[in-house]
Amino acid sequence: MFRPDGSAGGTRARVKSIRGGMGIGDALYLQAVVRHLVAQGQRLEVCTAWPDIFRPHAGRIEIAGFRRNPIDILAHYSRRRHYPTTQFADVCLEAGLREPCELVLDWEITDQAFVDPLLERGLPIVCVQLPRAPMNRTDGIGTELLPDCRVIQQQIDALRGRVLLVQIGAGRPLFEFKGIDVDLAGKTTVAQMVDVASLAAGFVGYVSFIVPLAESLKKPALLTWSRLGFKSPTAFVRQITPKKICERDTSICVVDNASSDEMRAAREAFENAIRLTR
Repeated sequence: MFRPDGSAGGTRARVKSIRGGMGIGDALYLQAVVRHLVAQGQRLEVCTAWPDIFRPHAGRIEIAGFRRNPIDILAHYSRRRHYPTTQFADVCLEAGLREPCELVLDWEITDQAFVDPLLERGLPIVCVQLPRAPMNRTDGIGTELLPDCRVIQQQIDALRGRVLLVQIGAGRPLFEFKGIDVDLAGKTTVAQMVDVASLAAGFVGYVSFIVPLAESLKKPALLTWSRLGFKSPTAFVRQITPKKICERDTSICVVDNASSDEMRAAREAFENAIRLTR
């Protein structure tokens, strides 16, 4: 049996369940894979703890709560940590794609009234990641991924007055940044946070959900990496490097023990990327 367009008809394909990891960054990777698979005609049940991230696919997918099993498609990078591919490429390949799809989030504002006061300030928005325990873990594993936040403070100081510095994220802060214009950390829904992020000129932070968020929205990010993470006694922490994590060249990386010249070069590259005049 064939449809009028010549394609095979008959019984509709069954709905397949798919999940990624538990974090919001994992959800951002997963939604890009879902976007690709839905465009190919697959029917999906997305198992996630972050349903707001999948708003762009409303009406085309089913949403279920996060579960580990049973699952038809596992879109997770854990089995490919030591491969030379990027983390997002690992997610795509584990999901059964022949090659990585585009990491993109087709976002439309969900709460205009929430973001209007920020827009009325008339300055480019730069989202700053709340410094919290890496991967939001409570067991201490991966704490060496948090860079020296004094370096990020210097980046904030250099931007102050020329942009609107908006802190986003959630969790227990491990450092208090000075000079933040609007602190939204822990004060938004996920959708509202992405609303703000979608309007941002760029991001300042470290390895966290900020990376896939910025890259999914095709925004520049100034990312500070911890020198201690590269020497971690934990193998999977050591492989969390810019080469493994960053998908786009819009992610500008600097290590927290870099020279003053290297710090300045990274900061100037970010300012140029967000078209900020000095």
